[in-house]
Amino acid sequence: MAKNKKATRKFEKKNLKQTIEKRRKVQKFKKSVERRQFKKRLSRNEAQNDNNNINLSKNMKTDQKLVDSDDLISEEIVKLKGMKDLALSDSNEESLEEDDDEIFLASDDEERTELSDVINKEDDGDDQNYKQSKSYKQKLSVQKDALELKKQIEELEHKDPEFYNYLKTNDQELIEFDVSDFESNSEKDDSDEDDIVIEEDSNSENESLNEDINEKEEKAALKEFELDDDISNENIQDLTSEMIDKWASTITESKSLRSTHKLVLAFRAATHINQDEAMQSFAYKISSPSVFNNLVVVCLKHVPDAFDHHLNVKDSDAKNPKSICSRRKWKSIQTLVKSFLNSVLYILKQLTENDTLYFIIKEAEKLVPYYSCFPKLAGQYLKVLLQHWGTAEDKVRVVAFINIRKLALVAPPPFVDLCLKGIYTTFVRCCKETSIFTLPSIILMRNCAIEIYGLDFKSSYQSAFGYIRQLAIHLRNSMNMKSEETFNAVYNWQYIHCIELWSEVLATYCDEQRVATTGQNSLQELIYPLVQVCIGVLRLNPSAQYIPLQFHCIRALIRLAQKTGTYIPLAPYLFEILHSAEVRRNAKPSTLKPLDFTIHLKSPKNYLHTSVYQEGICEELTEILLEYYASYCLSIAFPELIIPAVFQIKRFIKDSKKFKINKQFQHLVQKFEENGKFIEHRRQHVDFGPGDTEKVKSFLRDVNMDSTPLGAYAKKIKNLKEQRRKLMESVAEKFFF
Repeated sequence: MAKNKKATRKFEKKNLKQTIEKRRKVQKFKKSVERRQFKKRLSRNEAQNDNNNINLSKNMKTDQKLVDSDDLISEEIVKLKGMKDLALSDSNEESLEEDDDEIFLASDDEERTELSDVINKEDDGDDQNYKQSKSYKQKLSVQKDALELKKQIEELEHKDPEFYNYLKTNDQELIEFDVSDFESNSEKDDSDEDDIVIEEDSNSENESLNEDINEKEEKAALKEFELDDDISNENIQDLTSEMIDKWASTITESKSLRSTHKLVLAFRAATHINQDEAMQSFAYKISSPSVFNNLVVVCLKHVPDAFDHHLNVKDSDAKNPKSICSRRKWKSIQTLVKSFLNSVLYILKQLTENDTLYFIIKEAEKLVPYYSCFPKLAGQYLKVLLQHWGTAEDKVRVVAFINIRKLALVAPPPFVDLCLKGIYTTFVRCCKETSIFTLPSIILMRNCAIEIYGLDFKSSYQSAFGYIRQLAIHLRNSMNMKSEETFNAVYNWQYIHCIELWSEVLATYCDEQRVATTGQNSLQELIYPLVQVCIGVLRLNPSAQYIPLQFHCIRALIRLAQKTGTYIPLAPYLFEILHSAEVRRNAKPSTLKPLDFTIHLKSPKNYLHTSVYQEGICEELTEILLEYYASYCLSIAFPELIIPAVFQIKRFIKDSKKFKINKQFQHLVQKFEENGKFIEHRRQHVDFGPGDTEKVKSFLRDVNMDSTPLGAYAKKIKNLKEQRRKLMESVAEKFFF
């Protein structure tokens, strides 16, 4: 005798007793069904015989039928209805018989030998085909019975027209029944039988069935609100301003939840006003633009207040997901809140007009805590806000960012990572092209990104570390591969704007004064890698054509050094530009307009070796040298720090024959020397040495930078440059707009 398989032994150990008990129950159930079926067939035959006798008696005794018509009519109605019920019951019995025939029945002695066949049968995928063939047979039998009943009623119309007319007037449902009614009932019986089979499966299947039922109940509870909106097109009401005003007054006076419900339904219809009506019907229709505007204003102003009232949310501390979801009435109005949030989200996706977007996003700020209660909706809302933050006008950008910032603060902690990632990626995507017109918007977006990176330093560090590392990887690939593709991956506006962004972030949150009051944070560890990336960009291609790009990187590092107090040796890179061939050679005259270094990374070829480009480089270099050394104008080591600069600049003046450029550098050297004498005069009165670092750092800490000769001169030059920039922008706006 062959040895049983492992699956067979496992089945014998765990499920054998249960299977035997199930089969015994099925046998008992089959016998009871057969007895019940036999009794019902007898009753059906008797009913048919009685019906025939009654019809014959009516034809022979017409006078007596008129006398006893009421009694006979009542009997006929009862029997015809009984025939209809019998047809339904027969279809149920036949389906049960077919189920019983297909169940595997075996004696107790044959159980063990055929268990392997049972297991293999359970593994096969023939159950679905079996159920389909079974349902097809049931439908055929039900249709046959229904057609027979239909035929008998039609014959009654010719045999006894008077009785047929009586049934038609008093019981029209019996006369004009539809065969599809039987089919639907049979399908329902099929589902009931399937439930019986499922209940007879193993305990694990019962548990999974209970879980599915619970999920269906929860979904049905969530759809209670949606059922109210499932209205036929014939019952759709035309929304008017009077209805909206009435609902608004009841909400403001008594915070009526019923009126809120109606407003939300109307708002949902308004947001889907452009959707095909054949796809979905709504409770109201809007035919006037004024009604639409009134509805949007009323909903956004009053519905959030109604939610706050019913959930007892009064202060800002209570407006967080945990407190809202723990309220007593939250489950009862959760579906209503979700529908309103979906409608607001849908209308934000469809609108493009800036004034309307500004109003809706501004008013939707009150809904941010409710969005935080639904993680999926919160992610979709963040995506829409980021889209408008990156493409809309500045006023829409501001209110969109306010909502993003509040969402990052209110939502659960992991959500702030999505906000940081979304802000950064949107900023990078929108700063690809830089011009005099797009630069203000890019600066606004950069300031917004700086603001949001100060909400959570732990998440900000992880995000900033990853993106600065990404910049370093691009730079390394460009240095190693030296191809045009890798080179263009570094020398572009997106890369430079990212460097400026991270320098601003670190300069803002690693400021010396801020760290002294709030303590150190993890972002300070990113100063060194960012400086290394910037210096690598400077050394990648130090040609004359990319001098504007070098100025952008140097300015970013100067900003970082001024705020954080970190010493970054940038003088060698500035002196390299000063002694470059582009600055020292005799330039050819040109009538080109001055090059704007703020919106250029690469100099156009027609500017190279021209006097216009040469003078622009020297002017920009003078400002950067002034800005760089002005950041150390209060340092106790300033007299020694300016020695290389004074030497290099005087050497350049001696070799150069350009009067205008030499005059700028002579004035700069003069201010350096004046500030050096100022520091030396103050340094004569100190009573500590260079080894006392704490006192060295505190030297002239209370003195204002503008009170020094170099600091005052730097402020004056900065103001003049700002005035010139505003004048250029105003002229450009008048010219183009």
